[in-house]
Amino acid sequence: MDRAGLAADAYVYGYPLVACLTEVNRFTREGIGSVPATPFNAFGHAHRLAGPDDAFVSVNNDTVYSIAQVDVGGGPVRLSVPDTDGAYYVLQMVDAWTNNIAYVGRRATGTGAGTFLIAPRGFTGEVPDDATVIAASTGVVAIVGRLACTGPADLPRVERLQKGLRLHAATPPARPPLAAIAATGVPEDLMFFEHLRVWMAAFPPAVPDRAYQERFRPIGLLDADPPYADPPADLAEALVEGAARGRTRIEEASRSAPTVNGWQLAPQSTMEAGGPGQGLPRAGGGGTGRALGQPRLRGGVRPGLRRCRRCAAVRCARLRAAVAGTAAGGRVLVADHV
Repeated sequence: MDRAGLAADAYVYGYPLVACLTEVNRFTREGIGSVPATPFNAFGHAHRLAGPDDAFVSVNNDTVYSIAQVDVGGGPVRLSVPDTDGAYYVLQMVDAWTNNIAYVGRRATGTGAGTFLIAPRGFTGEVPDDATVIAASTGVVAIVGRLACTGPADLPRVERLQKGLRLHAATPPARPPLAAIAATGVPEDLMFFEHLRVWMAAFPPAVPDRAYQERFRPIGLLDADPPYADPPADLAEALVEGAARGRTRIEEASRSAPTVNGWQLAPQSTMEAGGPGQGLPRAGGGGTGRALGQPRLRGGVRPGLRRCRRCAAVRCARLRAAVAGTAAGGRVLVADHV
């Protein structure tokens, strides 16, 4: 068995999850860009337009950012949005695997005041008459809000709208939203796999992926107890080599992605048909921060990617994609959940 190859596949497969939740955790402690540190189930707001010194993914400066990390571990969380009087805004909702699960805003839901209920998997409780349900595919969902701003003089108007963005959790969660990485003695070069092991269990992906994850059992990713503090030497060597190979695959995909009309598209070689983990269906996007910073188009949907036919998500956790033809401005990818 090529355990280094298996570890490389696991690195690529799990990179979106680990990178996303690492940033979620960092946001609650340090903030991101000009958005201050903010606890779960509350919005943090930027109060200025981004500039060249802002280290925040593919940032744009014609919108002002409002960001929240939502924890539905205790039950649904109520989202209220203000009437923007026709002004553009979008709230992009991203699950732990970096799937874009919903959009609220001018292009998707309009600009009137509204109420939404972000509900956990399997929720069957009462829904208020004035609320629209948004099904959270994982227990943690990031909201990345962008409010159009014409310049510094327009900031007071935007700030008034930001005050109307509200989250309310009726029942506080009984446990922390992010499973603690409690393993002691795990070497730094194996910590990625420990994070992946813990967070895969805490945030199960789409059903087809759960079966696919079985292939990672030989390298300890499905173990209930931490296996990486003192692993056999040959396993540790395979994991370190696999992580290096996985990083290289992601970096090469990011560097080789063609640009069409300003859009960086996944190269065909990384979108080959096959099961989850075959190629790089989305890890390159995670590596470049596209889930949080992609430009707006049609409510935030990246051109060239259609909704998954099975789960209806845009850029679902694992895609089988094939080039189906060409369209003005770039290739059209037809994606199926596998």
